[in-house]
Amino acid sequence: MEFMDVDHVPEQKQSTYCNIMEGRPCRAACFDWDFREVAFTGPAKREGIYYERQKFMTMVKELNFTIYPSEKEVRVTRSLPKRNFIKELKKFKNLCVSEPCGCILLSISSHGVIVKTDDQIDSGDFETFEDFILTHPELDQNEFSKNYVDERVSVKEIMEMFRDERLKKIPKIFFIQACRNQMHPADLDADIGFDVCVVRDNGEGEPLPQNHLLVPQASPGKNMAYSPPYLENSVIVFSTPFGYVAGVESTKLGSHVWDVLEDTLKSMVPVNGSINLLDWLKKTNGELAKDENFEIQRNVKYKPLLSISHTLTKQILFKLQRE
Repeated sequence: MEFMDVDHVPEQKQSTYCNIMEGRPCRAACFDWDFREVAFTGPAKREGIYYERQKFMTMVKELNFTIYPSEKEVRVTRSLPKRNFIKELKKFKNLCVSEPCGCILLSISSHGVIVKTDDQIDSGDFETFEDFILTHPELDQNEFSKNYVDERVSVKEIMEMFRDERLKKIPKIFFIQACRNQMHPADLDADIGFDVCVVRDNGEGEPLPQNHLLVPQASPGKNMAYSPPYLENSVIVFSTPFGYVAGVESTKLGSHVWDVLEDTLKSMVPVNGSINLLDWLKKTNGELAKDENFEIQRNVKYKPLLSISHTLTKQILFKLQRE
């Protein structure tokens, strides 16, 4: 799938979504899962979401978004079973349809996996995968289903919720903080942006320096293909590239990538009072790419990077509301 690149058009000639966004509230919702009450039967706990939520609130308020359902009603969008998540997501979408809305922003933070699609195209050695996020089990269930079949929701299904003719021209932004690999060790959480690797020793049990780390190679003959979901006038931002784990949570601070995203926003100088979304995302990746050193923890290799796909035809400009 090809995406229109409007990043290099001279600024004075760039068209924007301002005529759609101005005079209408921008609406944002954040759904996250901590897996605290169900961790003994499923994935590891994700205590970092509490810090992540604070950062999300700070950023969207600065970008002039109205938060759904409100900043204080956290439980409405936290640690939901699949049915409740879909129900609440529909409520948010219907609000965007029934009330004035100039822009939609949806943030998802959870464990994630990639799953081979049922409709494989005859493409030789390639296998096609898509992204899924995990929810909690239904309230009447005491454990997760096998392979999380009953708890997982595809990112495609989430985006399809907003495929509505009444929302077609409105810019839609999706932030996804989740792993994007087939599986990762059960004792590792997905919150900071590390890639699994192994530490080699010198033959006598003593570890070698960090620059001697050996990164496992992909299994021979396995070629994975991926195409992001398609939705008009949308941007999808993953906290890590396809095929990587999103990280390991060693602290309660949540996503390091989200930290850099917020810090970058704070550092940007508005142009005519506005911040350009794609400029913000690209500058964030520039900051993430500056550190070429390996940061090791639990034998993992640090490599965060925003993975960005969009179908925009114009620039998204946010009028800032700084304190």
